[in-house]
Amino acid sequence: MLKVAIIGLGTVSPIHRQAVEDSKFAKLIAVCDIDKDKESIVEGVNFYTDIEEMLDSEKLDCVHICLPHFLHFPTIIQCAKKGINVFTEKPLTLSYEEATKLFDLEKTYHIKIGVCLQNRYNATSIKLKSLMHNKDYGKFLGSKGIVTWCRTMDYYNTAPWRGKIKLAGSGVLMNQTIHTLDLLSYIGGDFDKINAKAINFTLPLTEIEDTVVAYLKYKDSEATSIYFATIGHCANSNVEIEMVFEKVSFKIFDNKLYKYDTLTFEQEFICEDKKLDGSKHYYGASHFFAIDSFYAAIVHNTNDYVNVRQAAVSLKLIETIMESSQENIEKPV
Repeated sequence: MLKVAIIGLGTVSPIHRQAVEDSKFAKLIAVCDIDKDKESIVEGVNFYTDIEEMLDSEKLDCVHICLPHFLHFPTIIQCAKKGINVFTEKPLTLSYEEATKLFDLEKTYHIKIGVCLQNRYNATSIKLKSLMHNKDYGKFLGSKGIVTWCRTMDYYNTAPWRGKIKLAGSGVLMNQTIHTLDLLSYIGGDFDKINAKAINFTLPLTEIEDTVVAYLKYKDSEATSIYFATIGHCANSNVEIEMVFEKVSFKIFDNKLYKYDTLTFEQEFICEDKKLDGSKHYYGASHFFAIDSFYAAIVHNTNDYVNVRQAAVSLKLIETIMESSQENIEKPV
């Protein structure tokens, strides 16, 4: 049984705690948060306010990092140097350059570093990726990703770091829709050029973008992708992803995967994701699958998890989108 600790008891930590509780591989033995008042949140485990003290006091097999974005990079290194496996929330780091500094940590310290890009483990994502190379569908023409969510100033006033570039990295791109960018690339293939515009329509008291539109070109093909993301919507709608071929198209909508015939317009239901209960239902419920897969990789010494190099791809895409917007030109990835 893996001995696990969680660092950071903020918004996303309950999902991680539930995943640990449900896993046959792990047991939560410690938590850490600088806020002493959070000691009562998790019962039956040791509570710490200092990361180093916890790492030195407990014999840990894995640490979950559920901290603000700017703390991911130094905390990953801190845990790695202790020889402890790390599972971190997204984003991996604030920048692609930071991410490259982590590329050799696994080999150096004989550990695994997993990144929570959990939507790769959605049933719809897994199935759609498996369908991408069916020659019967004709040539792959392109993809679409749409995210329309709602985040008001209350969200940023509660945790001011979210609205600051140096602490959050960016806004809607990194905090809310990094998963969608990751899937467009993970399922459709690598991108090599991007033309984009990032804007702040609704959050003038922050430094971040709240809306992005991007036109991306896939590498080594004529396929393209259109991506639209905003947190200026009045509600949190389900994410929409579409992959288009000459003869058929596939669409993920409302956590369901559908196949559409281009000629007959017939619709076929293929599969559905497991849904998360409660107000965060639009997140999806694949945190458990991502976390349990990482635990299994530790136990069985496999590579079945999202590693640092894989997670860095979405950071490179985000940086290219922002550079394209700032320079008002198409940029190579």
